[in-house]
Amino acid sequence: MNYITNTLSLMLFTLGLSVSSQVLAEKVGEPVAPAVTSKKPDTTETAPEQVKPEASTGTNFSTRLAPAPISATEGRDAIKDAVVHVYVVKHTFNALTPWNSDTQKGSGSGLIIKGGLILTNAHVAADATFLEVQRHGETKRYEAEVVYISHEADLALLRTKEANIFNAVKPLELGDLPQTQQEVEVYGFPIGGTTLSITRGVVSRIEKQNYAHTDENLIAVQIDAAINFGNSGGPVISNGKVVGVAMQSGFFTENIGYMIPTPIIQHFLTDVEDGKSQGFGFPGFLVQSMENPAMRRKYSLDDNQTGVLAHKIYPNSPADGIMKVGDIITKIDGHPIQNNGTVEFRPGEYLNYTHWVDLHQLGDEIKLSIIRDDKPMELSLKMDRPGKEFLLVQPNQFDKQPTYYIYGGFVFMPLNQDILSSMDPVPPALAALAQEAPSADRKEVILMTQVLPADINKDYHHDNNLIIQKVNGEAVPDFKTFYQKMQTASSPFIVLETDDGYQVVIDRTEAAAKQPSILARYGISTDRSKDLLPDSLNSAPTVAGPAPAESETNHPATTTTAKVSPI
Repeated sequence: MNYITNTLSLMLFTLGLSVSSQVLAEKVGEPVAPAVTSKKPDTTETAPEQVKPEASTGTNFSTRLAPAPISATEGRDAIKDAVVHVYVVKHTFNALTPWNSDTQKGSGSGLIIKGGLILTNAHVAADATFLEVQRHGETKRYEAEVVYISHEADLALLRTKEANIFNAVKPLELGDLPQTQQEVEVYGFPIGGTTLSITRGVVSRIEKQNYAHTDENLIAVQIDAAINFGNSGGPVISNGKVVGVAMQSGFFTENIGYMIPTPIIQHFLTDVEDGKSQGFGFPGFLVQSMENPAMRRKYSLDDNQTGVLAHKIYPNSPADGIMKVGDIITKIDGHPIQNNGTVEFRPGEYLNYTHWVDLHQLGDEIKLSIIRDDKPMELSLKMDRPGKEFLLVQPNQFDKQPTYYIYGGFVFMPLNQDILSSMDPVPPALAALAQEAPSADRKEVILMTQVLPADINKDYHHDNNLIIQKVNGEAVPDFKTFYQKMQTASSPFIVLETDDGYQVVIDRTEAAAKQPSILARYGISTDRSKDLLPDSLNSAPTVAGPAPAESETNHPATTTTAKVSPI
């Protein structure tokens, strides 16, 4: 999650396979530069984090990655032996027309860890329907599967379906966060060939960046080694140890690449030791810098006092009831916070203070030193839930069809980051919702994304991105409630109201009668996503709910069943 707003970030795109066909790491042909879209904030998919539950719980992956260091005589050959080429087939859905899907083929890289598991990027493994891995120096490919995946950290663990294939391979050891100007080597299988590529460079800088896969803001290391499409998931080596995993490259830049450093890798491996990937926690507050002289005078801070001002507390969060708006946070886990929100992690080098939040696992406590009403205080916040649970607009989704419902040609979807990312520009009203927290009255945003033009929805053809708040005068807190009210409505007309009172009126019987022809006209096989289909195919749902009594309308009292077929 983002804790300080109004941060200008460098536009980035993922290397290797991406959920967008524009950044597909095909081995044939040149990649197409991705479209620039606005999207915020992070975060986290609603697809299940633990994709393959067969892995036993309690596995200590961090211990697995700590064998004896690779000797000088083994050197580069031992490293090469632990690098794999990942081949993937993906099935992805269009964010705004989720009844349309596409199959893509591409590849990335990965590294073998002890136990035969393969570490790679989440954006390589996301939406995969078929995975194969091929070790350097071998010609045989082995079918693989996803064991754990963290879309926030952009990391995934794979394993071969055939047991014990890579158990004899000496795993690579995790190193420490590298120094700036430290030399590194990037191993992987980028476009331009099929054999292993090794490029060299140095660490240029270390700071928090938005990971292009889901826009999660985490520590990243910039390097100037040449890395290209297909390098994603490959190890970055220094002094014989893994110091990162290749991740993404700058947009319209030269010799700027980014890797996921070992603190995030270690967090991921520790996270999945209990058999599930939970991601990162959120303390429940937003802050602003305190460099303005007037603000510092207002809060009685002298020149020796530094910190950031808490300006928003999320309800039902760890900070709720413990922190207050106006608290000045001066330290996190004993580390002094500067007025610009950074913490010195090495002499002369600073990172945003939220990095120390990111290092914690769910269930951990964060220690904060604050000033409240001119008095110093010590607080502890226990991060008990993933950060994505505090978002009204859910993170990017993977490994599932987006939820949608078509009614009389009107298309409805719950708002998520995939939809926002597909808009250019993003409407300000929708962008503002990305910083809001869910509540009992509003758990999701129901969006009428577009209208499929037909005679029964005339005068609404140009309406799109309308926020629906009421159905027949009743508030709808989430998409499930909205869908149920649409299905069970019995009045002649359904009246939808937006957040500003604008009305969309639908004749229920007309919608039922003409829905099949509207779907056929636009080549849509089913009027709703798979998660809305009934459990039993023997009872297909009606488009417009029960038909009204003949005395209530001039139209014949008939019920038309939609043509519903699984996609």
